[in-house]
Amino acid sequence: MIGREGDVALRGDPASRFLPWTVGFLVFLATLAFAVVMFLASASEYWRQSISGTLTVQVAVGPEQTTRTRAAIDLLRTIPGIATVRKVSDSDIERLMEPWLGGSTKALDLPLPTLIDAQIEAGEKLDMAALVARLEQAVPGTRVDDHAVWLQRLSNFAAVAEGVVIVVIGVILFSAITTVIFTTRTGLAIHHDVVEVLHLIGAHDSYVAQQFQAHALRLGSAGAVVGFALGAGAVYLVSLHGGGLSGGLLPDLALNGRQWFYLLAMPVTSVILVVMTAGYTVKRSLGKIM
Repeated sequence: MIGREGDVALRGDPASRFLPWTVGFLVFLATLAFAVVMFLASASEYWRQSISGTLTVQVAVGPEQTTRTRAAIDLLRTIPGIATVRKVSDSDIERLMEPWLGGSTKALDLPLPTLIDAQIEAGEKLDMAALVARLEQAVPGTRVDDHAVWLQRLSNFAAVAEGVVIVVIGVILFSAITTVIFTTRTGLAIHHDVVEVLHLIGAHDSYVAQQFQAHALRLGSAGAVVGFALGAGAVYLVSLHGGGLSGGLLPDLALNGRQWFYLLAMPVTSVILVVMTAGYTVKRSLGKIM
């Protein structure tokens, strides 16, 4: 149980003056980093669900484009392992290109290639080299985009990025622990005489530790609340302005309720870590000194 501050006058310690600011800044960074991890996890799942098991055939702009498109569709429907084949409508292509061109392709008078989406049956693995060769022979000028290839690249990128951000979170937590250890040891040095008197009248190390834990709880909680409020506010603003990205390469940047609950665990975990570190540091230091 954490006792109240009283016997050891820690409130005016110069060493702990910057502890709330340090904890708040670290919680702010950790909140942003954890939000990035959850976004990357959502993006990876979005990519997997959106384009897994599909491939796209592009029929280049040229003479008899409609005839070549029909020939490509007919050929794809004869390939074992392909479940469905559909021509992507011009309106869908325009919608995909609008973010890059900033307007209608018709207004810009741009010729568009024909796109054909093919859905692969679950569990099937196509011989892509043979498929490309057959399409090139039957319909010269076609291009096959195997989504599985760049889906794997995107997934690998997301996994590496998640790992990097998790390491960053670890560094942030380590910095918080180091700061608390330094602050607690400095407080012990400042109040060494008071601690000695408490031991002489029968106080145990755990009682002294509770004094420092109560102090760390007060300062750490204040910093964590402010840091989390700023971090969560930044994440909310990103979610507010990034909620309309679905349907493209990226999913919505908005976090769901479960993810916000996970994000809330960041300041709580940080405060618990601060309190535990303060108590452990006091007991370990007193065990060496006394």
